[in-house]
Amino acid sequence: MEVSTVKNRYQRFVDIVALCIASALCIFQMYSASFGTWSSFLLSAVHWGAIGSYIILRNPTKIKYAGKVIDWLIILGTAYVCFYQIQMQERLVLSAGFYTTQDIIVGIAALLLVLEIGRRSVGKVLPVICILFLLYCYFGNMVPGLLKTTRFTIKRIAVFIYTSSDGLFGQTIYVSAKYIFLFILFGSILELTGAGKWFVDLAYSACGKARGGPAQAAVYSSMLMGTINGSGAANVVTTGTFTIPLMKKIGLKPGTAGAVEAVASSGGQIMPPVMGAVAFLMAEMTGIEYADIAIAALVPALLYYGTLSVSVYLIARRDHIPAADPNEIQPFWKVLKSGWLYAVPLAVLVYLIISGFSVQMSAFYSIWVTLVVGFVMNRKAITVKNLLAAFEGTVKSIAPVAAACILAGVIMGSMSLTGFGLKVSSLIEHLSEGSLLFTLVLAMVASILLGMGLPTSAAYMVLAILVAPALINMGVSKIAAHLFLLYFGALSTITPPVALSVFAASGISGAGVWETGWEAVKLASTGFIIPFIFAFDNSLLLIGSGGQIAAAVVTGFLGCIVLAMSVSGWMIRRLNIPIRLTFLMSGIMLVMSVSLIVSLIGLAIAAVIILVIVWQSRKVSS
Repeated sequence: MEVSTVKNRYQRFVDIVALCIASALCIFQMYSASFGTWSSFLLSAVHWGAIGSYIILRNPTKIKYAGKVIDWLIILGTAYVCFYQIQMQERLVLSAGFYTTQDIIVGIAALLLVLEIGRRSVGKVLPVICILFLLYCYFGNMVPGLLKTTRFTIKRIAVFIYTSSDGLFGQTIYVSAKYIFLFILFGSILELTGAGKWFVDLAYSACGKARGGPAQAAVYSSMLMGTINGSGAANVVTTGTFTIPLMKKIGLKPGTAGAVEAVASSGGQIMPPVMGAVAFLMAEMTGIEYADIAIAALVPALLYYGTLSVSVYLIARRDHIPAADPNEIQPFWKVLKSGWLYAVPLAVLVYLIISGFSVQMSAFYSIWVTLVVGFVMNRKAITVKNLLAAFEGTVKSIAPVAAACILAGVIMGSMSLTGFGLKVSSLIEHLSEGSLLFTLVLAMVASILLGMGLPTSAAYMVLAILVAPALINMGVSKIAAHLFLLYFGALSTITPPVALSVFAASGISGAGVWETGWEAVKLASTGFIIPFIFAFDNSLLLIGSGGQIAAAVVTGFLGCIVLAMSVSGWMIRRLNIPIRLTFLMSGIMLVMSVSLIVSLIGLAIAAVIILVIVWQSRKVSS
């Protein structure tokens, strides 16, 4: 028999096994969200056992002969340590603190397996960080000064991280199993129904007659899909397939088209109601009600998209891009009428959550509503084959998130064992010497560096443990501290050199990565500024007196318009560098809700410059 035939047969076998694992996990998760009542460890163990096995199947060892054997040993080992976890947790209820030699061996094996599977899924960076934390656990007693720990044996380290609620099968992977998976499944099935294209068509019909209409459509359709998608890069691939060619067609440069899509897709992680499922993760980690998080996040997210939308319009005016041909644009009400049912699942999801249903039940019912809508709107797409493909697509999307979550469990367990989190917070406070601004800058840099190459949810979890306590100790409110870290965790996906959303967008647009990345950072400028503002003053988070909130919102939106002028370099005419920098300064002053006087000074500066430009333009034209 030919080698190629054997390879093809083996690959078909792997495809079938991977599909079976993905389908079984989706059914299990749906059952768990509705009728099943499981312990957190059982749900987490089943979740990781399936996803870890899937990752190995889809990322095989590249060793010519022994690779397949190694892969199946890893799969069997993963299944065993997950099964043993369930049995062990039941036994520890009666014998807490007593561990057998087998417990220790399985704990060490679990750590090694997680590191290898994580390497194959999310790359080397996070596993290396985990190894450094494990080394710190073991050698921390030799470290001088503040970071010195007591001596921990390998037995103590392995068992603690394997069994602790802060370890491998603890809070981080549990959030992936309990919340994130369901929303990625919801997004996959919604996309299957054809909702993604309808969102693009609806946004195009609403904005198409404006300058740069397709770019505006990209902004708002990506926002709608991005809020229910757990990955900015995945959203770029989903909506960017439609929007980036449209933007290039009307004359936008490929780099700008890719940047618009990348910035809009990544912003979905900060846009309520779902916020890429991070809102539920934040609620779990902070104890703050989900509704309070969604309300607090609303205005900053609107400012982010407002700046992007105005920037796109001004860029279109600057580059003399005409409005689209009205004959190519379908009437808005016609498009809305043709597909309004696609909006029903989202409306149901929000209504159920607000009504007090659990997040899992809300997602469960919304998925079923989506399937019903799919049968009504696009019956041909709702086939068994397509549903199975959506199931596997869900597991493929959740795989890096789950891998990052369980690796984050290694970090959390290590920090819990050694007290490293508190020590890092103390170190940041010490380095900042009492300066909140410097502390925020350190937190921003840490967020962008740790977020590079990681899903936003995983980056947020690590940052919430390491950095949030330092911000809170410096006087930042809990919700502002966590939203600050979420913002920069999300923006790390568009910040070179490792910018996953930019990589995906440049792949579609054909532009260079650095060109697209630089444009993306400029277009997302508000996202880099606003977190500093609400860290000092909570008015933009709708916390405070009515007058303060109203003033902050009004000056914030005016500031975004001015910032857009600075970003685009256009306001009636092209702007030179000094004027753009002045607009940047006055825009920041307007957004600053800390002082109304500062905002009014910023408004006055911007108004004077605008009046001068208008007067000069009229003088030239006359």
